[in-house]
Amino acid sequence: MKIIGCIPSRYASTRLPGKPLCDIAGKPMVLHVLERAKQAKQLHDVVVLTDDERILNTVIEAGHNAVMTSTQCASGTDRIAEYMNQHSDADIFVNMQGDEVLLDPDHIDKLTLNFINQKNPTMGTLAHHIYDKDIMRDPHTVKVVTRLNGNALYFSRSCIPLCHNGGLPEQVLGHIGVYIYTRATLQAITKTTQTLLEKTESLEQLRALENNIDIHVTVIEDFHSLSVDTPADLAKAQAIFSL
Repeated sequence: MKIIGCIPSRYASTRLPGKPLCDIAGKPMVLHVLERAKQAKQLHDVVVLTDDERILNTVIEAGHNAVMTSTQCASGTDRIAEYMNQHSDADIFVNMQGDEVLLDPDHIDKLTLNFINQKNPTMGTLAHHIYDKDIMRDPHTVKVVTRLNGNALYFSRSCIPLCHNGGLPEQVLGHIGVYIYTRATLQAITKTTQTLLEKTESLEQLRALENNIDIHVTVIEDFHSLSVDTPADLAKAQAIFSL
């Protein structure tokens, strides 16, 4: 099976304009993520999918693969589906966030191996344990609960599960925004429209669940993340990479 890693990358960002090209230790952020992704042993290739020629040229000039996609794509999933239909014959696609500068290639490999070893895989994602109560309450941290077989029951910005008395549990699973899909799953998702739960929580993975697409959750340990969404996040990344 041919497995392609995809990094959707938009220039527009309300909180940090031009985010993918922001300099971190002398290198655009998108290249940091791309180089980490290419260390994953299970990926046959990695491609940046963008709607901006500045990003396209930056990636290509650095010797990597990039493809222009439509400005009308509503999400990273839609961007990958367009790339699949127009440019790729791959069997499986891995969706990685272009602002995750601490992306761990070992986690990508674990997700991919778990996925391809399932009997009839459809879609998968990553999660990690959270013990910090403040993070449990944080609506910017997405939580997930699973069935006994590891498939997701629900994703939420609220703390799930919640104790019967309203208190917080000892631990929860925090969602990590990396996805893996088959061609058929990508095709199925793009034929659907936004669902009520997706719009309510502003979480695109809920569309898959509402349309009976199973999402298998791979739990990892030793998770360290830094999503660069604001100038303050960028300063943190610059400090880390300057060490």
